[in-house]
Amino acid sequence: MSDTQCYYGQMRGRARQLVSKLDDAMNDLVLVEAAVEEVLRADMDNPGELSTTDGADLRQFLDSAQLAVRAAERIANEHVRDVERAMQRLGLMPEKVSA
Repeated sequence: MSDTQCYYGQMRGRARQLVSKLDDAMNDLVLVEAAVEEVLRADMDNPGELSTTDGADLRQFLDSAQLAVRAAERIANEHVRDVERAMQRLGLMPEKVSA
């Protein structure tokens, strides 16, 4: 295996790992969203319950985090495609067959 092929193979592996980790992060944020909804179900103004304002802030911060992770996923996926296109141009991997 050439040094170039090894380099691009490592770069592709790292890029794919990033995509996978971002996907895991989004899945975790979905679980956090469900947990937030469970916490917000208490609505009797008992001591220790989350205030309406804090609940709204929590939802907004979670929405912002999900938006940021989705944007990061788009960037990471495009990077994977860029690396794979470069590998194809260099003849390091076969061209994808269109169906």
